[in-house]
Amino acid sequence: MLYNAYSQKLAGSSRTRKEATSYLNVMVVGASGTGKTAFVRTFCERMKNQVIQGTFKESKPMVLKDTLRSTDELYSVSMHFEEDGQRTAFTIVDTPGFNKGFAMDQQLRYLAKYIDHQFERTLAEESKLKRDAKALDTHIHSCIYFLDVSQMIKQQNQVQGISDVDRYVIKLLSSRVNVIPVIGKADTLTILQREQLKRAFRRDIFDMHKIPLYGFIDVEDDDFEQDSPFPYPPPPEPMRNRLRGVLGAESLDKIIDMLQECVDEDDDDDARTMIDYLESMPLTVMSYEEDPDTGRPLQAPGSTASLLAIDDAGDDTPYPPSSPMSLPKRLAASNRVRSNSAFSKASLSRFYPWAVVDCCNPDHCDFEKLRSLLLQSHRDMLRIDTFERYYEQYRTDQLLSRKVDKMGILKSDEHNISLV
Repeated sequence: MLYNAYSQKLAGSSRTRKEATSYLNVMVVGASGTGKTAFVRTFCERMKNQVIQGTFKESKPMVLKDTLRSTDELYSVSMHFEEDGQRTAFTIVDTPGFNKGFAMDQQLRYLAKYIDHQFERTLAEESKLKRDAKALDTHIHSCIYFLDVSQMIKQQNQVQGISDVDRYVIKLLSSRVNVIPVIGKADTLTILQREQLKRAFRRDIFDMHKIPLYGFIDVEDDDFEQDSPFPYPPPPEPMRNRLRGVLGAESLDKIIDMLQECVDEDDDDDARTMIDYLESMPLTVMSYEEDPDTGRPLQAPGSTASLLAIDDAGDDTPYPPSSPMSLPKRLAASNRVRSNSAFSKASLSRFYPWAVVDCCNPDHCDFEKLRSLLLQSHRDMLRIDTFERYYEQYRTDQLLSRKVDKMGILKSDEHNISLV
């Protein structure tokens, strides 16, 4: 049995069919200042060594060059690469940050129309007598939504639920696309704050509002509303822990327990993959620190615990995390650094007086987990779910609307004839 997050059976032929190139299109959405544009740059920088030569394209020339600035209009970056022997045509679309008030409603309508337009292109192609065998898949398969953390952390660092704006936007987008929520600028949050934010988000989305973002399953409560806490023999300890609300949302606990049954009974890889995602959501990401003159990543690889600078005499001088060593001095010594960090080669880091945090280090944030989710573990599920759920719903709505319009025209014609 193959798992599908919205109870739609995946077609086996679709999962096993080998295609010359598969398409994956991702949109990045969020309020201004949440770190989404910096994430796009970091993602492209992370993938640049895997891009197949001649396939990198920008909708706006030099959009990734120069220093970071606010996104004033939608743009996209496309590239081809191979993951797990499968060639993927990947496109990431950056959008302007949301403003407050009436302007935000206009922005949302524009995004909704943009997503719907991609479905309309497919519907128009399907309606042709002779279809184009080389038609591109322009559907938006996933929307990475950056939560506005500043609205979740109130006075005295008290974490509250997601803002009304985030809730409204996620609900609207979830009716059209697979929404993957993330927390940006994770390097500014403590470990405790991250966990509190995640629990608050899960509680609001899964228990209070039941918004059907990616991974949500509408679990019936019948099996859980019985006199005995378990209508069958007691489950293993990990499952009982989840039912006690370890993840912060009872509905999410039930979803994961249901998926775990699929894993135990059918060895379902898709269910196992989804469990891993749900237990981590919302994912935390951060972006590299850029050179203030060029906008390029600062090139100062080093251990996250300390930097070892080599003095003029060639001796190793350790600078512990608490060292007051200035950033310019650290950067000047960076070319002579010896590091034991497995991720230092990425050079996508942020530098603080006490440490260096690496965007690609899973101990620091979920950037690599998100990259793997999009390009490997969830790639096919996102593509198939987009077609079987969102496109088919759009197609049904459009065909019904056209049928109603046609019937209205016929009735109007009949009425006009009767008056003659």
